[in-house]
Amino acid sequence: MDKNKEILKHCPHFYTIINFEYYSDDIISEKLLDIYQKYIFSVDINNSENIKKIEKLDRVMFRYINDFVFRKEIKQDITKVKVQRGENILESIVTAIINFFDKYDLIAIRRVPVTRWI
Repeated sequence: MDKNKEILKHCPHFYTIINFEYYSDDIISEKLLDIYQKYIFSVDINNSENIKKIEKLDRVMFRYINDFVFRKEIKQDITKVKVQRGENILESIVTAIINFFDKYDLIAIRRVPVTRWI
């Protein structure tokens, strides 16, 4: 089977994510979508760890385009990512995004929004 078709089988939200319309001045969203696309097509699909990672990245980016609060938080945190010299930049950024997603889920579960009834 074609490598791209195999990868897309593991990323069910691919077309929804790449067709996300962001504001023209939203550079972070543009870069994150570019990183997503480059990363999923650059991994070795024979490695089960890579498959798990692209599946998780697909879920994270789907949440990014659908959840405004998550998008706002990740935009603030992504600017703080440090990449050491000699590391794979793409791999480091993807790992940071996934780690942030895991932390955000724990925080979001604890945070209860207060609503006001009129």
